[in-house]
Amino acid sequence: EILTVTGVQTCALPIYQVIEELDVVVAWSIEHERPAGLFAAMYRQVTLRVREGILNGDFDDGPRMDRFDTVFASRYLEALKQHGSGVRCSGAWRVAFDAPVRVRPMQHLLLGMGAHIGLDLPIAAAQVGGQDTEALGRDFERINEILFSLIDGMQDVLDAHSPWMAGLDILGGRVDEWVAAKALQRMRIRAWKRAVDLSRLQGGGLRAARRMLDLQVAGTGRLIRRPIPGLPRLPMQQPNLRALIAELDQVALRL
Repeated sequence: EILTVTGVQTCALPIYQVIEELDVVVAWSIEHERPAGLFAAMYRQVTLRVREGILNGDFDDGPRMDRFDTVFASRYLEALKQHGSGVRCSGAWRVAFDAPVRVRPMQHLLLGMGAHIGLDLPIAAAQVGGQDTEALGRDFERINEILFSLIDGMQDVLDAHSPWMAGLDILGGRVDEWVAAKALQRMRIRAWKRAVDLSRLQGGGLRAARRMLDLQVAGTGRLIRRPIPGLPRLPMQQPNLRALIAELDQVALRL
């Protein structure tokens, strides 16, 4: 089924306009009960914290971070618009957008993070940084800190809507949060290395490297979309997507 979200603009946007565009996606997803809103809600929370950091002077270069976050977000919004219009978007995002509703909420989130961190992040960092991409390094790390600060709140919301997730949390204690943080850290370390590599390429070499990266990330996404290995496919009550998306969209406000 084609995902159609009206009202999404895709030009380069200041960060406050990016948040407004994410508001549209989240509201549409809640209204139509679509899992696309899971990632959009989580991503909006991260963007709210980035905007707060820019206003507070937490980054080495606030205007550069505004440009970076805007270019980064616009890639996701462009892919969303393309998919909703029936235009072929990147392979990584097609895998995420085409995931069936029955896929677990955590898998939907991982698919969105995989496409955005694995593909969009290195491309955006290389584009904004150019030949001086490595100068972004310290501010890039501050984004990691923001992401890690939201993990517990996101998991609390998922636990409340999924007995399966809550059971894992009880059994695992703090281990699962540690694993999630480590996995996210590895994803971003890999994305940073790819950004530095892309910044050294031009023309046909750059286009070929981007295509290869898209193929790799899409392949990982197909693995994420499969049933989780070792877990029986037991009957599972589908979560209330409206409530789950709405609660994920409030996590940053509780910190």
